[in-house]
Amino acid sequence: MKSETIPFTPTSWHREASCACLRVETSAREARLFPYQQLVTASLDEGGESETLRLAFSSHDIEITGRNLRPLLIALQDYAVKWIRLVPDRYQRLAGDKNGIITSIRIEEPK
Repeated sequence: MKSETIPFTPTSWHREASCACLRVETSAREARLFPYQQLVTASLDEGGESETLRLAFSSHDIEITGRNLRPLLIALQDYAVKWIRLVPDRYQRLAGDKNGIITSIRIEEPK
């Protein structure tokens, strides 16, 4: 019996030992840097099919939606995430990656 291969799925984030900043790519044309020194809090809501990871920096709030985001939260705890980005729509329906799939990123300035 021939084993089925899963096509390449782009990753949503990259872990690297102790980074100074988190790069957030909201599209192919837009990226922002957030210094880890300004990270105030992070929380993960794991309800239903979708999960929400909220990051509060001193100047912005970031809301990340996707699946299997706990490994991302744990890496953020170590300031070890170099970048995060959306997975293109065509890859979001594939089986969940063990490192998680980010389906949306929203950045806003606190009021």
